[in-house]
Amino acid sequence: MITILKNNFITLPIRKFIFETKFANDKNVNYFRGVFNSFQEAQASSPKTKPVSYNNLDAAQMYLERTQKLYSTDYPVLFWMEKIKNNFATVFDFGGHIGVHYYSYQKALCFSKIDRWTVCDVEMVCQEGERIARVKDNLGKLSFVGDIKKCEGHDLFIANGSLQYLEWELHEKLEEVSYKPKYIIVNMTPLHPSIRTKTLNNIGTSFCPYYIRKEDDFFKGLRASGYEIIDTWSNETKSCSIAFEPERSISYYRGAILKLKSE
Repeated sequence: MITILKNNFITLPIRKFIFETKFANDKNVNYFRGVFNSFQEAQASSPKTKPVSYNNLDAAQMYLERTQKLYSTDYPVLFWMEKIKNNFATVFDFGGHIGVHYYSYQKALCFSKIDRWTVCDVEMVCQEGERIARVKDNLGKLSFVGDIKKCEGHDLFIANGSLQYLEWELHEKLEEVSYKPKYIIVNMTPLHPSIRTKTLNNIGTSFCPYYIRKEDDFFKGLRASGYEIIDTWSNETKSCSIAFEPERSISYYRGAILKLKSE
């Protein structure tokens, strides 16, 4: 007789062992596990089955299909870019990978008033983005950099699902530039109402430390840097479930548009 044990009858150590095996080896997944004091600690806990971070060729080649289509999470960003289209000509796309949104947003937005679109990402991703742009960038407005301080002087700063992969705070980096962007749009950002969590994410091709910020602290920092919130929204199709940590998990991500008060 073969006995099939359901989850309710499997002990917690066995469940954790099963999950850890899947976490270490599964591909084309989006898993989260562990609670850590720092990104360094999270990275040190990574299984040896994959690289760490987006800075490798497999991770750089992940999102080519996303250059061809729009997703539901894109529409709040597109809505506000259309609303403020007369107020920006340069875009700084932080964590924009190979130019995913530069290409896909051309399906919905007129780029005639956009003079320059700068993507900031890690070295291997930028190299892949530059390779693709030599063939794909018909507008000739896309460029790549590796330093967030290059956002200085840009009109619009976009962070579309990228801030969670950085341990530092956005408002602290913005304080280091003399001419801050006029507008900030953050989207697909994991914010928890009461708890900060640093965890580890299996993105399929590699492992990445991951930061779920406390929502009040996140917006408080940006307000202190001179920004006022115009609007906020929820990305209800995005969630983050940290294995065995339900109180730290979130059922939706957040987005917002902010404007520099001096403008």
